[in-house]
Amino acid sequence: MFLRYETEHLILTIGNESFADKINEYLIRNREDFSRWDLKLNDSYFTMEYQVRAVQAEQRIFMQGEGARYYLFLKSDPDRVIGNVSFALTDRKEEHACIIGYKTDREERGKGYAYEAASFLMPIVAKEYGLSRFQAEILPENLPSKALIEKLGFHFDKVIRNAHEFDGMDRDILLYVLDV
Repeated sequence: MFLRYETEHLILTIGNESFADKINEYLIRNREDFSRWDLKLNDSYFTMEYQVRAVQAEQRIFMQGEGARYYLFLKSDPDRVIGNVSFALTDRKEEHACIIGYKTDREERGKGYAYEAASFLMPIVAKEYGLSRFQAEILPENLPSKALIEKLGFHFDKVIRNAHEFDGMDRDILLYVLDV
């Protein structure tokens, strides 16, 4: 896999320290919106120091072949992060599966960028890691995420009860899968 790809509208690149400030701006810009779907994050997450350490960790994960997080930039605006798509291998290597995750800047939603990035990257990731399955974990009320994952060809597999804690409460998630 390469560190950088281009699609029709996007530049997709593994994070690095040179644009950690752009990642931080993106996260701060979308903090309130992302908090509806993410685990609770404290203020230190939204600092340059934290984001530099985060991209260093992401680079190690990528180099060790354990996953990848690609940041999305518009070709027409290459200095602004507008999203990310991530792939994390499951703990059970014998499954040959990974979990896909994605976020899009609230100002860029509904324009097809998450689909463009994920549909481009998934075949590359599947081949590179020898995957037989992609998985997506989605909160039941996250209808845009369900629509994206279904457009990518995933199907509902099961409800995982009390899978994650959000706002101090154990929450169920929906598991979607795509066999490749």
